[in-house]
Amino acid sequence: MTRSDSDTVGTGTGSTPAASGPAPDAVTVLYAGAEAPTPGPLAEATGTAVVTGPRGLSPHLERAGSLGVPLVVIPAGTGRDLTSVTQAAQALQWAARSGTGVVLGPSLADATRSIAEMRRHLRAAVSVHGADSVLFLARTVDPFADAELLRRVRLARQFSEDLEVEVAFEGAWPSPAKARERLRLLGARETVQVRADLAFPASAGDGAADATDDATPLFRASALATAVGEASRTALHLLRDHGDDGIADGLLADHATGFAHSHGDDDHSHSHPHGHGHSHSHSHTHSHSHTHHH
Repeated sequence: MTRSDSDTVGTGTGSTPAASGPAPDAVTVLYAGAEAPTPGPLAEATGTAVVTGPRGLSPHLERAGSLGVPLVVIPAGTGRDLTSVTQAAQALQWAARSGTGVVLGPSLADATRSIAEMRRHLRAAVSVHGADSVLFLARTVDPFADAELLRRVRLARQFSEDLEVEVAFEGAWPSPAKARERLRLLGARETVQVRADLAFPASAGDGAADATDDATPLFRASALATAVGEASRTALHLLRDHGDDGIADGLLADHATGFAHSHGDDDHSHSHPHGHGHSHSHSHTHSHSHTHHH
């Protein structure tokens, strides 16, 4: 599927009345970044429209304005692609000029929830599939987000089944082919492939099948639909009860990522002053990676 900055994908209008879906008193959309490489299938799985760039928000902003309800934007990720969260916040900062209420919600999933799902797949690989290895696949985001995925898989593997576990990235090292070869050399006979991002296989007959169709999605569709509703209601609660639209925190989401903040070298010095007008020890009203268990 070709992604365009002006595209909205999915058949939904941005809000559904189902109890497990978005809040009915708002227009809710998902904002897809690198962690959501299949926006069309994701929209089908969640029952929620997915946008792939700022211009995709326009029709949903207009609809929210005509209905007199807020536009809720949920980053479609697991909390690794912080740049996408910041981009969504920047888009909403622009959208707020229309006079329509807008709010940036928490990411669709977080590290805790993702690790729990990985453990579920590791158990199923043995108990259901009789496999001796698992390969987690994800579209590359950036070196830091990719490294975070390696950390999560390591934690998921701890106290799980006795399996060979590998991670591979589409578009970066290690590639899926390299990871499969490594598993073969380690003696793996049966490998289960699982997505580690929010990719979903394309629907039968839509002609968009690709490598993602060979792997099991990390989350069940029903679980993500429920997560959309939880994230939407959390965002509306923070907006209405605390006056927090999430945009300020979102603009800073990717602030501490990158080598400049690694501090791994004693000789390292900052080439930029921290003159941002805010303290780096500030507390966020809410996190974009907290678990949606309410």
